[in-house]
Amino acid sequence: MNEKDSSQMVLVPEGNFIMGEERKTVYVDAFYIDKFPITNSQYKKFVDATGAREPFFWNNKRFNNPLQPVVGVSWNDAVAYAKWACKRLPREIEWEKAARGVDGREYPWGNVQPDSTKAVYNLDPNTGAPAPIENRKGGASPYDCFDMAGNVWEWCEDWYEEGKFRVVRGGSWVNHHYILRSAYRSCSYPEGRDNNVGFRCVKDAK
Repeated sequence: MNEKDSSQMVLVPEGNFIMGEERKTVYVDAFYIDKFPITNSQYKKFVDATGAREPFFWNNKRFNNPLQPVVGVSWNDAVAYAKWACKRLPREIEWEKAARGVDGREYPWGNVQPDSTKAVYNLDPNTGAPAPIENRKGGASPYDCFDMAGNVWEWCEDWYEEGKFRVVRGGSWVNHHYILRSAYRSCSYPEGRDNNVGFRCVKDAK
């Protein structure tokens, strides 16, 4: 995979979709979203260009492969990268539509539980790590987004609890398959810099 491929975006068209555990029908304007989570290679360009602080696990061989999703970045770090790239973090509603499509499926690929061809999950927290982004075509979402279930949690723009926690979505390499479901919501402290939380970006279609 080359760098051009890793930075491409896909269009999620406007319209309704089925959201959340409550399965409510909601409307979302069209937007573009990164096909892959932001990688270490992409994030290094940002660090080199701006002098931003390095991710927390930058020198750890488990987490610094150029094609692994970047981890060890806070919510503010992710926001800063997105602004530098002329993008933004996804709203939670946008993230879920990109992951789930319009038919209310449990996982990006459908309603069957994951396996290793679809997602990176349930690994030993002491030895496991996120996998490079180019694999797991079988786990792609209806809009051809990769790794929206497992590998790394992804920061969203929204507050989970106002002033305290920000939303993360998607589950990660350490989580059980139940948590990888597209409707599952979780959260983290905005200043957290964990080894299983990364992000991808969006931009408006208009």
